[in-house]
Amino acid sequence: MFYKTYKVVLRTLHKGQIEEFSYVYEGKSLLIGRASQHSQADFKLYNDFVSREHCRIYMLEGKLFIEDLASKHGTSVNQMPLVPGHPCPIEPGDVITLINGLIEFMISIDNDLTMDLTPVSQELQRTVIINEHLQTVTINEEAPIKMPTKEFNCFKLLYENLDHLISKERIVQHVWPERSGDSEQIVTAEEIASLLYRVRKRINGHFAIKAVIQKGYYMESILSINLSDL
Repeated sequence: MFYKTYKVVLRTLHKGQIEEFSYVYEGKSLLIGRASQHSQADFKLYNDFVSREHCRIYMLEGKLFIEDLASKHGTSVNQMPLVPGHPCPIEPGDVITLINGLIEFMISIDNDLTMDLTPVSQELQRTVIINEHLQTVTINEEAPIKMPTKEFNCFKLLYENLDHLISKERIVQHVWPERSGDSEQIVTAEEIASLLYRVRKRINGHFAIKAVIQKGYYMESILSINLSDL
């Protein structure tokens, strides 16, 4: 079955995120909420006025919906406030705003990625086990991949945000917390590139890490990339 893939683009610039985006398709919802240590949000926003679980975008039988999750400062579609708990249909071109317009999203269709992100059958889905204690990653019951701390933390960050753009600032905060914000120990672009190169080598054949110039990086499944070849 052919599914559309909708692209949700964050248009407002704020700390930690610059024009980030994510995708919604049949079977995958997108929880938008405030970034925090225990955040379960798929799209994390670094803004104290955003509720921990602010709103959710999802597709049902080919139609796209958004629902405000009783957020404190509200969600609007095309300047019309949503009633919490009542799903609202949305379409490409609609503008979603949070906190009285302070944060803005745009909905569009990304036909180039529709085939890539079509849900795969159960037989093709990949199993990934992350062992925090041993710092290993086991993919499809193959031999565990042992990683040094920084490589392991980088992989875990990208994997937990699969298909989501991660800014260089977030990578630095997650992998080099001891140097984050220290003007005398700035993490260079070369260090980040070298780290990602090493992670790519370890997960080669399973996942791909791609760069978005001046924005960040995202990881995607090789199974999804090659699905159109089946």
